[in-house]
Amino acid sequence: MTIYTTALTVAAIGGLARGVAVIYAFARTFFIRKRFVAFRFGWVEILVSLEPLILLGVAYSLFRGIESPSSPITAQTIVATTGAALILIGWILLIWTFLSWPSIFAGHGVVNDHRLITHGAYAVVRHPVYLGACLIWLGLALAFSDVLAFIITFFYVIPIYILYLRSEEKMMLEAFGQEYRDYRRKVPMLLPFIRRGGLAGPE
Repeated sequence: MTIYTTALTVAAIGGLARGVAVIYAFARTFFIRKRFVAFRFGWVEILVSLEPLILLGVAYSLFRGIESPSSPITAQTIVATTGAALILIGWILLIWTFLSWPSIFAGHGVVNDHRLITHGAYAVVRHPVYLGACLIWLGLALAFSDVLAFIITFFYVIPIYILYLRSEEKMMLEAFGQEYRDYRRKVPMLLPFIRRGGLAGPE
């Protein structure tokens, strides 16, 4: 197996694994549903819930199409390796998020013993899981240089997650009030080192 095909395999498996992980997270949410004191499931949440299924379909299709190159293709190898690296970074972020909040669940909700998590990955960005998701999609599209994956990433995944984040921010403000406002002032929403800006939304 060449570096090129290895990078593509890592990228595809990374995408498939995240799709499976999110579906598991939704199942986990279903089993703890009685603990929720608030839960949102509007049109934005519905659109986001389709994302892991789309990811599974795209990643599987790309995985099946992996072929060994007939000749050295340095430029494509570099691009594929960069894409695989983005996916690995995305997964490191997802694992760090889980270690920071082991009881994390999928969806927009507040459980009866919910507390605001501000340490670990949540001290870097307020929504590390969604940043990880965007990195994995971008890495998959880049690794395979796949037009469809790029279109889905930039015209579905990123826009719908921005809307999803805004919805979640409103819910967190309602649940935690000033505590969450203080947290928002200290920690950027999605991009590290960017404290305030367009994605933050109104107070």
